[in-house]
Amino acid sequence: MVYKITDEIAKSGDKIVKVNDFYLHSKYNPVREAEKFADVHFKKNHLHILFGCGAGYFVKSLCNRLSEEEFLIVIEPIEAIADRLLKNFNYLKQVILIKGEDLKKFKEVYKLFENNYMNRIHVICSPNYDKFASTYYEQILKFVKDQIYLQQVEMNTLTMYSKDWQRNITSNLYYAFNDIPFKDLKRFYDLPVVVASGGPSLTKQLPLLKKVRENVVLISSGSTINTLLKNEIEPDFVVSIDGGINNYRHFETVQLKNARIIYSLLHHEKILDKYNRRSIVFIPDVHAGIQKYVCKLLDKNIDLVMGGTSVANFALNIAYLITTGPVAIIGQDLAYTENKTHAESNKNYREIDETFIKQRALFYTEGYHGDEVLTDYPFFTMKQSFEKLIQTFEKPERIYNCTEGGVKLKHFQQISFNEFCQKFVDKDKYPQPMVAVTEQEKNKNDWENFLVRVNHEIATHQKVERLLQDAILLLKQNRLETKFERQILKKLDNIDEKLKQIFAEGFMSLIAQPIVLNTFQNYLPKENELEHETFQRIFARSLDLYTRLKEAASDSRSFFQHLKNKIENKLKSFDIEG
Repeated sequence: MVYKITDEIAKSGDKIVKVNDFYLHSKYNPVREAEKFADVHFKKNHLHILFGCGAGYFVKSLCNRLSEEEFLIVIEPIEAIADRLLKNFNYLKQVILIKGEDLKKFKEVYKLFENNYMNRIHVICSPNYDKFASTYYEQILKFVKDQIYLQQVEMNTLTMYSKDWQRNITSNLYYAFNDIPFKDLKRFYDLPVVVASGGPSLTKQLPLLKKVRENVVLISSGSTINTLLKNEIEPDFVVSIDGGINNYRHFETVQLKNARIIYSLLHHEKILDKYNRRSIVFIPDVHAGIQKYVCKLLDKNIDLVMGGTSVANFALNIAYLITTGPVAIIGQDLAYTENKTHAESNKNYREIDETFIKQRALFYTEGYHGDEVLTDYPFFTMKQSFEKLIQTFEKPERIYNCTEGGVKLKHFQQISFNEFCQKFVDKDKYPQPMVAVTEQEKNKNDWENFLVRVNHEIATHQKVERLLQDAILLLKQNRLETKFERQILKKLDNIDEKLKQIFAEGFMSLIAQPIVLNTFQNYLPKENELEHETFQRIFARSLDLYTRLKEAASDSRSFFQHLKNKIENKLKSFDIEG
């Protein structure tokens, strides 16, 4: 777009700018206007995003209110105006200026700050910029809105399930010790792989899936197993990643004759209790921080698998990795196709109505057939995860979206499932048996050494609990009202350093991370905070943090104690068999 930029002088004698027919500042006193603007829009402890800088008055007023920890991102869609700002102002120390309509650059900059500010993001539009740069402004607003939502969901998940994840990981170590690492399955097949998910469109694909079942490798995404089994289709593999109780309930009544479970170390602890067949284990790449420690504890290599926000994301990557052949995804609607939530026979199946649409804040997006389909934010995040994931594949041309319904997935080839089967399925070829990748089972001596390592972990947890108890007592011994006593502060720093070293590689990091993030979010500095108020805030934050970490360490130790008991029972079984 061509912009006509005109410079004028306000009645106050200050320079102002007009773009086309729109004034970017007050024609009377732009400096006073900017001060009032900042009074209204500035929010302490927030990341401010200013859309439009004009002659720089709004930028300067907002900058004057920033603390040393706060930043301002300025987006100026007109590059000529942005160049003036850079040339004429020297106060931009905590300001990042993005020139032109460069949404990609803005996203890159935003990502640098989102973890520090979480949902404390404030977008401000300078006067009239939304009139002549409306499309770009709407893109900025939508991106920020989506990111805040995703960040909040991620934080809520982390806070809500961190304890469950810790319990699941610790309990699943018992099985992982003797199970097959996913790396042994990589490129094991050269046949087509079909990934079945539980969207409404799966129902129409089941008859054809039955016909080709023996000639493809079939992967079920989590709860889809129920729909498949009710239609007398047993997959080769069932992928399980969810640590919630609902995931366990999907498997509670499932009877598998031949299928293997490919599981994340974080999936629900009870799912493997009922299966005697050895399974395949991996660690989600988002929890890469625990990989080194898990491998050390198990004395075996457990590799990372990239996925996304749903089990279907992981199932797709698993499919891509286990074969050199083509991969089809079916039932991956990520939308309420024909006003249905899932394929029929899925435990969560229901038909939606207007009340459901309003409660879940459903919205329309581009569909598989070029139409518009109803979706929601959880589905939309899964869609984004698929689109990011396929771009990491070295050979994305091996992937085909054969759902024939639901949302449109960018970067995916779309063909019908029938076309996929006609093109790639060979009726004379069958998947080779899994026996070829089954490594030798662990013996009694292996389990005894595992028990030694678990006992060491329990002792480490006891050390953490003692350190945190010492820190709590030190805090309570402080007698000053405006600062910490020097000796107490020195001892606290020493404890923090020891805890930092333990958390850097231990399981406690999984619980410690959300506690630390949540605690610091709850004790942000106030406007014009006095010295004694700052001390009281830091004191309360420290006491809260140490107390919550101590409780978490105690919980985690109990999980390892449970693991210890299971290993000891396993060792007794060797004696009985012997």
